[in-house]
Amino acid sequence: MDLLVKNIDDVSNQSRHDSQKRKIISILNKAEQALTIPELCKKVRLSIPTGTRLINELIEDKIIIESGKKETENGRRPSLYKVDKDYAFSIGVIVLLKGLSFSVYNLAMEEIYSVEQEDFILENTQECLEGVTAFIDESIRQSGIKRNKILGIGIGITGRINSKTGNSYNYFNFLENSLVEYFEESFQFSAYIENDTHLIGLAEQVFGKAKNEKNAFVVNLSQGLGMTMITNGEIVSGDDGFAGEFGHMQIVESNKLCLCGKRGCLGTEASGYALEESFKEQMEAGETSLLAMNGNNEKISYKEILHAAGKGDALSISLTYNIGFKLGNALGNMINLLNPHVIIIGGKFAPAKDILSGSIKSGMVHTALSLPLQSCKLTFSSIGTSAAIKGAGALVLRRKNLI
Repeated sequence: MDLLVKNIDDVSNQSRHDSQKRKIISILNKAEQALTIPELCKKVRLSIPTGTRLINELIEDKIIIESGKKETENGRRPSLYKVDKDYAFSIGVIVLLKGLSFSVYNLAMEEIYSVEQEDFILENTQECLEGVTAFIDESIRQSGIKRNKILGIGIGITGRINSKTGNSYNYFNFLENSLVEYFEESFQFSAYIENDTHLIGLAEQVFGKAKNEKNAFVVNLSQGLGMTMITNGEIVSGDDGFAGEFGHMQIVESNKLCLCGKRGCLGTEASGYALEESFKEQMEAGETSLLAMNGNNEKISYKEILHAAGKGDALSISLTYNIGFKLGNALGNMINLLNPHVIIIGGKFAPAKDILSGSIKSGMVHTALSLPLQSCKLTFSSIGTSAAIKGAGALVLRRKNLI
């Protein structure tokens, strides 16, 4: 297990022998298919005898397993090897304003266990932080995995996060040390934190439609609005980790007050919150909707409006379309700035692609230059609403150089 605990590049106190083993593990876990010893040795730059010895040791340690024989035209068929996907596990946790989720993943990023606390309300208090910690501890116990098999935990939190320092600036910002240090002391294994939108981007880059893309935008359109920018194959985090606050760009004609305290932020016009406010305003102005039958317009959520739009409710369709058009207007400006090859719409709005696709494209036409717009593809996430937590689990494996 010690071979996987540290990043394979962190070899200051490790022998060359163990460094070579970690490289073998890394290459095998990243490979799309099992490899032979000669194939592995070529990638790790080892002699066949040395590579064979190291692989046999890893087999004895139950980290690597044999995976059949490679088909050849003649001669003896060489054995194929891969990492035992259940040798170790990563944990993903997502902490949102209204919701707390926990998942366990094996080395193949297959979900082993998951649980949610639906009545969770995020607050910037010691009591809330202790509640999150207790939830994680109990979830680990319920999952049945052994703690010595856990590589680490990736935690996605809404708001401003500096993943380099391990600090959260909007929530749990009252600690003497960093939030990462708090979690590592609490759980006694590696912890990493990241903004939930960046984790959605990571999930798309590793598993989704941003895979192998050099320049892409991944838009998180949910209760709020955020973006992960991928440039030259790398996620742009900025100097302090705050890059991608797309919802706080002031590129729409609006005087609405944002939760950040400023007026005119894009998120006040294109987000789940904006959809709820627009629906409420239209109902007060005398519009009708199937959703109004419950007689309580104050508590209708954007998820209910999106669902109603999918069922054909005219007002819900119109409001969702308007959200897409305003988003497209803003994306057109971003296309002019960074010239992405693909824009992926993720988050809770992604299932409404039939309504949003046309409206976003219409909005982009109004602001984007024709040449960069022609080369930019608009698509919708196929990962689903689990993208953020899957990204949290993947964050651990990425930091360990295993994906």
